[in-house]
Amino acid sequence: MTDRANSSLNPPAGAGAGPSRSSVTLTDSQLEQIRRLVAVGRASSVDEYVAAAVAERLERDRSLTELQDLFERKGSAPSAEHLAWAREVLGVDDKEGEAKT
Repeated sequence: MTDRANSSLNPPAGAGAGPSRSSVTLTDSQLEQIRRLVAVGRASSVDEYVAAAVAERLERDRSLTELQDLFERKGSAPSAEHLAWAREVLGVDDKEGEAKT
């Protein structure tokens, strides 16, 4: 792992050992969808669902930062063809990096 990835996206050892409270704003539609998922057993609570989504996004961002650092150290970047293949395999849009709908 690289220094930048470690310092910017990985918390120091022991940090975040316990839960903290925070406030996030969701649309009514998002909250209703999450509540439905909880009701059918796809998540144990709204908090658990949101925490899992945040953990997944943080891991993705950490991995992307590490990959970017590797390319920077190598002095090259993936070709447009490689990026198009990766987007196709991952099912993400070209510009936003979000899942295709």
